[in-house]
Amino acid sequence: MRFIVTAPALALLAACATASPSAPAPASEAGAAPIQPSRAAQLLAAAGRDDAPSQREIERVLGAPDIMRRDGAGAALTYRLQDCALLLLFAADGRNEMRLAEAHPSARAAGAAAPSLEQCATEASARRSG
Repeated sequence: MRFIVTAPALALLAACATASPSAPAPASEAGAAPIQPSRAAQLLAAAGRDDAPSQREIERVLGAPDIMRRDGAGAALTYRLQDCALLLLFAADGRNEMRLAEAHPSARAAGAAAPSLEQCATEASARRSG
């Protein structure tokens, strides 16, 4: 007797869990095209590598910094954006050209979570093109 009552209840629950035929199928990650990072994000991600961008390349892509400081064989650029502050540290290479050594995104609002480097780069690019 319990089986007769339980079986229809399970069938109804299974029917509720099944997606309707008219519902769109979720996009699979394997079939989705990978999102390409912005040019600014690619440059910032190269910080500290042998092929790190020069200070001139960074300023061409992001525009003039809000704060610039030179100190010995290094430089620091700060971009103050709406939601993010971006601190870029440069060091002179063997040919005395300033190359991006480090990139540090941080939140502008107290207590806010720090944005990713990609988010900060996107905001900096938008400011430059806007």
